[in-house]
Amino acid sequence: MHRFSFSLVIVLGTAFAGSSATAAEMPTDAQKEAIRSDCRDDFIKHCTGVEPGGLPALECLESHMADLSAACQAAVKPVEAETGTGG
Repeated sequence: MHRFSFSLVIVLGTAFAGSSATAAEMPTDAQKEAIRSDCRDDFIKHCTGVEPGGLPALECLESHMADLSAACQAAVKPVEAETGTGG
């Protein structure tokens, strides 16, 4: 029983440490809302099949940056610069 508890603490500690680092790199609520409102049509056009709202969605928009509307580009660029996900 002791070994199991110790292992669980290590696994949970590692998971939370990883999630806090990820949270620091994620867009703010205001940035997410800007992307949601300014990129809806662009997302539908360029990212069909990608689950909305997560890192893959942001990466998809970034990968189509040149094809996005000006408003969407303006919403994505600050997030891209902060998270370092652009490519």
